[in-house]
Amino acid sequence: MPNAFRLALQQMTSDPAIRRVLWVSFAATIFLVLTLPGLAGWGLSFVQIANWSWVDTTIDVLGGVAVLALGILLFPAIVGAVASLFLDDVAQAVEARHYPTLPAPRRQRIGEMIWGGLRFFLLLVAVNLVAVGIVLIVPGVNVLVFWLVNGYLLGREYFELVAARHVEPAAARALWRERQGRFIVAGLVLAAILLVPVVNLVVPVLGAAFMTHVFHRAVGGLAPAGRAAG
Repeated sequence: MPNAFRLALQQMTSDPAIRRVLWVSFAATIFLVLTLPGLAGWGLSFVQIANWSWVDTTIDVLGGVAVLALGILLFPAIVGAVASLFLDDVAQAVEARHYPTLPAPRRQRIGEMIWGGLRFFLLLVAVNLVAVGIVLIVPGVNVLVFWLVNGYLLGREYFELVAARHVEPAAARALWRERQGRFIVAGLVLAAILLVPVVNLVVPVLGAAFMTHVFHRAVGGLAPAGRAAG
């Protein structure tokens, strides 16, 4: 597994296709964080709460500031939500470089893709909301609980993201039951990184690349070119 993590990290920093996902995620997030306060202020300008204009103006300004502050606090969640739209591209880039003899990915049903993407989006937002809450609470057992619970959740979701490219949902569930230990360990690694400010911004992309290696090695996929399967 350390070798899988190293390969994922190396490709994340060197592969133009994966770097593009990172830059698009960051750019889209910054755009949202900067424009949402203006949109909130514009929307609040149509709401007349008091009969005094200065009161309504103050409410408009405070509403915009509140949205900006919330956007900054949830910056990792927004980055993850945007990146989740492109994680299949990350898995494809890893497979193209390290597992070129794999069969073509299966065609996923529209409903399956929508549900998988929505569930992944909601998970990322929920996980990062909890992370923000932990920052505001005295560290202790809360951090341990966050790490264990979200290690399991991230391991499961990233596993399903990669598994959906190659096996039917029923087969993926069976595979999870048989070999979930290594996927949970991989999720715990990602959950630990999620606790590190700034570094946690790359977790969605790094996680997709990392779990692609973990998945193929768990199911007996081909080893990366020139290396033995680990």
